[in-house]
Amino acid sequence: MFAARNGKFQRGFTLVELIVTLTILSLVSIGIFGFIETSTSGYVESKDREALQSQARFAVERLGRELRHAVPNSVSTSNTGKCLSYFPITYTGFSASRDKNSNTLNVALATDDADWQSKVADGKHRIVFMPSKPSDLNAGSANNLAVTGASGSELVTNKPIGELWPSASPSNRFYLYSDKITFCFEGSLLTREVDNTSGSPVTLAKNLDAAASGFAVGDDTLSGGNLINIAYAFKQSGETSVYNQQVQVLNAP
Repeated sequence: MFAARNGKFQRGFTLVELIVTLTILSLVSIGIFGFIETSTSGYVESKDREALQSQARFAVERLGRELRHAVPNSVSTSNTGKCLSYFPITYTGFSASRDKNSNTLNVALATDDADWQSKVADGKHRIVFMPSKPSDLNAGSANNLAVTGASGSELVTNKPIGELWPSASPSNRFYLYSDKITFCFEGSLLTREVDNTSGSPVTLAKNLDAAASGFAVGDDTLSGGNLINIAYAFKQSGETSVYNQQVQVLNAP
């Protein structure tokens, strides 16, 4: 804009031009900031979703790997399906003939661990031959025995001399185990706890909806009791992602 004053031209803008210019700049700035905010929000949501999926993958892989190696028929649920307990196999193998006048077993273990004897003779391990239900593995059950010693290829148990051994499987297979492990959906957490140990449960995953998550075990048959169904409901930023997992316990008798 040019204006004549005292015979000379002067440069400048009118008030209307300034207002129009500022209005246009404001609209452009709002658009730019809105685009940046949308992009940033989308990036944050994408990272949160990726972190949630990473948690879900970890939980699914961890529970699947552990439960597949549970002692057959040792899995049970509690707290209306919000908790699941099982006994992990320490070692498994086969035994030779079982003499009722002896409390020792000649065994062949499926392991390359050269120091297995000291591990199973720690005062916590027990041996079970053909478990058909979770209570068969509890201390005091007639279907399992405490391991009191091990040397070479022999296991020593607390079986009274002269009494019969617990029922054997057709292949004379046995399982050595110790502490029970329990997984629980508690509030927004999935936790893991080992019985007879100090300390709080270990958190495996967060951002869970416990009301929509849970465990279920098959029927009471030998095969059904080794099929586990798990539902994980992850919730974050108003979104819920549901994962369903089915785990088949290996080594079923």
